[in-house]
Amino acid sequence: MDALFPGIARLEGAYEQLDRRLGALEGRMAALEAAVAEGFAHLRAVIDTSDRRVIGIILVNWITLMLAIFFRR
Repeated sequence: MDALFPGIARLEGAYEQLDRRLGALEGRMAALEAAVAEGFAHLRAVIDTSDRRVIGIILVNWITLMLAIFFRR
């Protein structure tokens, strides 16, 4: 029975080390998830700005074309 206790103690130590490593990995994954979410939020903001610019350019071009057609006659 005495030979069994060192093996169990070793397994408990390995379990504690595994628990710490998984906790650290969970923390890193949470930080990575937050960074990815922040990146996507920034990307959405950039795309929204670009969309507004493109819509503005298209609208100005369309108005210019319509005015050119109306004033030509």
